[in-house]
Amino acid sequence: MTMKEELRKLGLTENEASVYLALLELGSTNAGEIIKKTKLHRNIVYDNLNKLIEKGLVSFVLIRNIKHFEATSSSELKDYIEKQKQEILEKEKIANQIIPEINKARESPEMKQEAAIFKGIRGVKTILDESTKTKTELLVFGTGWGAKETLKEYYEQWHLELRQNKVKARILLPIDKKGSYMRPFTAKYLPASNIMPSTIAVYGNNVLNVIWDKEPIAILIISEKAAESYRSYFNLLWKIAKK
Repeated sequence: MTMKEELRKLGLTENEASVYLALLELGSTNAGEIIKKTKLHRNIVYDNLNKLIEKGLVSFVLIRNIKHFEATSSSELKDYIEKQKQEILEKEKIANQIIPEINKARESPEMKQEAAIFKGIRGVKTILDESTKTKTELLVFGTGWGAKETLKEYYEQWHLELRQNKVKARILLPIDKKGSYMRPFTAKYLPASNIMPSTIAVYGNNVLNVIWDKEPIAILIISEKAAESYRSYFNLLWKIAKK
C-alpha cells in the first residue's frame, strides 16, 4: 500500500494527500513549486493547502510577503487522528441519544405502514410461519378451499405451531364447508355469497391476503389502521354468522 493510500485511509482526500506528500518531499516551499510538483490547478492546490492547515497538518510562514508552506511534525498527524476519534465518539454519543426517538417514530401509526409480496409456496410458508408467533388473536376470512390442497403437509404443521404457541384463533367459512377447519380455530359460517375470494388473515398490525393458485401469492400489509378496519369488519360478520 502506498503512502497516499494510507493517508486516504486516515481521512485525507486524494488532492489533500497529493499536496501533503509534495510538501514532505519539497520541504518549506511556495505554492508555485507545489503546483509544479502535483500538476494540480493552482485553485485546487490553494484550496487543499487551506484544508490541510485547518487540519493542523500544514503550516506557513511569510518570507518577503510570500507564503512558504511545510508539513507539520508527525505529532500533528497523531493529533489529527485523535481529533477524528473524538469526533466519532461524539457522533456515536449523539446517535445513541436519538436512536430511541427514531425507533419510537418508526413504530408510531403514522410511520408504520409497509407492504410486501411473497410469491410461491415457499414464500407463503415464510409469512405463515411469522403468523404463528403473533401475540394477538388470529382472525381468518377463510374460503374453505385452496390452503390445504396447496400447502399439503405444511397445512397441518401450521395449525400445530399455532396450538403450540397458544395462539387464539377464529375463522369465518362458507356454510357448505362446515367442519373444514382445525384447532386452535373456532369457526362460524356465512352464506357463500358473503365469503371473500381469497384468504385474509388479520393479526397484530398485519393484514395478510393469500390468493391460492398453483403458484400462490401472499400480500402482507403492515398498518395499524388497516388491521383495525379488517378486525372490526370480521367482528361484525362474526355476530351475524352461524355456529
